[in-house]
Amino acid sequence: MVRGIIRLFILVFSISFLYGNITVCYSNTEEQHPSAKRVGVLYFEDNSRFDSSTGCGCVPNFIGRIFSTKKMWDLEVGFQTMLNRKLAETVVYVPVSQDELLDAMAELTIPRHRLKKLNQEQRSALAKHLNADILVLGEIEKFSLSRMKANASRSLRESGREAPSTSITASYMTGVGVMGYRHRALVKLNMEIYDDSGNEIATFPVTSTRYHSLAGTQVSGFQASVTETGSEMRFGQMSEKHGKNTRPIVKPTQLNKIKFASPEYDTTLFGMVTNDVLIKVVKGLRDSYGPNFITPWEVEVTTEENEKEVKQVSDKPIKITYVDSENPDLIYINAGSARGLAINQKFAVFTDGKPIRDIDTGDILDYIPVKIAIVSVIEIRNDRLSIVKVLEKSRDIKRGDFLKVFTTDGVEKEE
Repeated sequence: MVRGIIRLFILVFSISFLYGNITVCYSNTEEQHPSAKRVGVLYFEDNSRFDSSTGCGCVPNFIGRIFSTKKMWDLEVGFQTMLNRKLAETVVYVPVSQDELLDAMAELTIPRHRLKKLNQEQRSALAKHLNADILVLGEIEKFSLSRMKANASRSLRESGREAPSTSITASYMTGVGVMGYRHRALVKLNMEIYDDSGNEIATFPVTSTRYHSLAGTQVSGFQASVTETGSEMRFGQMSEKHGKNTRPIVKPTQLNKIKFASPEYDTTLFGMVTNDVLIKVVKGLRDSYGPNFITPWEVEVTTEENEKEVKQVSDKPIKITYVDSENPDLIYINAGSARGLAINQKFAVFTDGKPIRDIDTGDILDYIPVKIAIVSVIEIRNDRLSIVKVLEKSRDIKRGDFLKVFTTDGVEKEE
């Protein structure tokens, strides 16, 4: 009799625990854009021959192989990570996380190198397993940085006229130098897009090129330089670091210290052209599959309907919309300039804790919020998207966790 009661208690407890877990998973589902589509970026194949062991690819490969054998920049993983970020910035496209993709590959026994060779039936099974509306594959055909340089110099001698009241003649000699260089970064991709049934929607090439040039003239101590970002004049030795204009990083010694797909990578000429080409990929996805929307990188014409939509968005709670598995410090939230966010503004991050149940029915009414982190805004991408960095945390932050404004007295309030 006692054993029977114990077994019954264990059974009831197990059912209650399972029900609670199912409800927790459901409650963590974030409110999405009404036209949101889940996108699984499966694989990028690198056929660019960018195999320099020095990382940036600016040192000839045979020299790199002599001094090192470790490849620093993994383009296949890097392009996948950066495209997921661009998709998250749209709010309309929800990228499948790397963990979700790895779990699905493990359950379906698909090795990474086979992702590009799946047939229609296998793609359909993978899409259903990921609950993805779209599957994307890419090929990196070209990824290069080239430099051209030219310079010339000569000496000038000038003799002065004799002054009427003296016999002194003045003369001077100075050097004149003209120099210039031009960097070109080029990325070319071939993209494949499939729907959730595994059928091909579109294939298209995407190419982007960025230039960085500097032309300067030096006459003795006076120097003038002109770049694509502006011009400057000064006395003294000319330095590429000098000047008010920010120039993209192109030097191999600097590039070799930068991790691919990191925030610092975006400040390089390589990073700029990579972001350019991935923006074109997102637009190509929109144009070939849909839905029709204005991306964050296009100018939107303000209408009463747009203003109403922005107001509706501003009334929703601020939540974590994407966590970058490659760079955990890069966390995207579904709020931006439309919510009046400011750089360095702090938020407390909360997740769902223990459930609050109805005393009579046992139904879950809500969850006790648990504070797990404090974050600060580091970049406002557009009216609906910002990036925050973690200042402190007690557990990992996940998609769907919500934010409250953090005040100096430690009391959080709703935004």
